Amino acid sequence: MKLATRAIAPIIVGAGVFTIGLMWPETRSADAQSLGSGPELQAQLDALPGEAPSAPALDQPQRRLVQAAGVGGTMTDMPLSPFGLPCGLSVSAMAAEGGIVALDIMDPCQAHSRVVIEHSGLNLTGRTDVMGLLTMDIPVFENPAFFTVRMPDGTSDTALAIVSDLGDYFRVGLQWNEDRQLELHALEFGATYGESGHVWLDQPGSVDSAMAGEGGFVMQVGSTDVEAPMLAQIYSFPRDTLGHQGNVRLSIEAPVTETNCGQPTEARTLELQEDGLVSVVELTFTLPGCDAVGDYLLLQNLLQDLRVASN
Repeated sequence: MKLATRAIAPIIVGAGVFTIGLMWPETRSADAQSLGSGPELQAQLDALPGEAPSAPALDQPQRRLVQAAGVGGTMTDMPLSPFGLPCGLSVSAMAAEGGIVALDIMDPCQAHSRVVIEHSGLNLTGRTDVMGLLTMDIPVFENPAFFTVRMPDGTSDTALAIVSDLGDYFRVGLQWNEDRQLELHALEFGATYGESGHVWLDQPGSVDSAMAGEGGFVMQVGSTDVEAPMLAQIYSFPRDTLGHQGNVRLSIEAPVTETNCGQPTEARTLELQEDGLVSVVELTFTLPGCDAVGDYLLLQNLLQDLRVASN
């Protein structure tokens, strides 16, 4: 009578350990339930094979890194931000109502960094937050609206957005370097300072009122909490108004303060023309001295009045 002989071979797969048993064929005699004893048992044991067959050798799986086609390195090769996000600049642009584009800028490895945004003669600065994110809503001067974003480490990226309602607005901009606190004022249809229809940063109007044909709005864009800031104020007025016709008078003013008095100033005006082109005029002047703090500098005839016809 033959007894079954079992050989066990381990197989290692990944991090787990599994075993498989190799069972060799066994033959049982009719009296296998009683093996006997004494000399009879010893004779049966002597008849067993001297050595059990050894388990076959099995190849062990190998661990390896797989790199996707077209990717420069594995994930372990990519630099990460303190929050574990991969480094790299990304820019997206999405059109919003009022001829405005919502710009999203992200680089997780350049937190609290100065950002320069360029668009159709307009130059602005911003600052990323602790996550490396900067969002900015910008009234645009061209359709499609093209943006170039530049980071302090020399990297740059671009974004494009279709702004289908840009043709519904007159648009004028004033951009300046450094924190010179310039102001863009619009007096709509004979309004005087402080009245309804005097649109400026302290009485900015709204996109909703412009969309309803009731009046214009002004927005300031750019950030001063960076080195060499660049800011702008942009005024927009609907071409289709509710029964209004006449002129919108535009002017540029600068309050003389202790921080800007006597300072040289570089600025530019931008005017969106009916043919879709943008007229850009460079300005250079010096603000009055510090003995004039509290006064206003009025820059006249630098912007053309808007002539609005009722529709």
